[in-house]
Amino acid sequence: MTTLITKTITKICLPLVILFSISLLLAGHNNPGGGFIGGVMFASIISLVYVVFGLRYTTAFFNPDWSRWLASGLALASVTAFAAIPAGHNFFRSAVEFIHLPVIGEIELVSAALFDVGVYFVVIGTLLFILKNVGEDT
Repeated sequence: MTTLITKTITKICLPLVILFSISLLLAGHNNPGGGFIGGVMFASIISLVYVVFGLRYTTAFFNPDWSRWLASGLALASVTAFAAIPAGHNFFRSAVEFIHLPVIGEIELVSAALFDVGVYFVVIGTLLFILKNVGEDT
């Protein structure tokens, strides 16, 4: 049984931690962060929702198939890793492109960011798949 304070704090923290998780993901190739730690942050807040509100209550309105998140992330990371081979480059070769947008300025597009997104989904899918299956057994 959880208290009203715990439920309220969880509801407040949910969007903030998800945004922080996405921020870690996007900053990962240039700064500390990346797909792994961003995925762990996302999985931790969803885990907190499962613990505070209960698995049955949470799955009544939010019940994604976490194994699909895992599979799609693994596919994206694999495609990114192997994409350079047909072009004659080495495995895991990263491509960098700079584009200039009129209002925003110069933006760096890096193919390694797609790999980070794949890792992000693999970590989320794996951790929450395990947590949900362990929670369903009780």
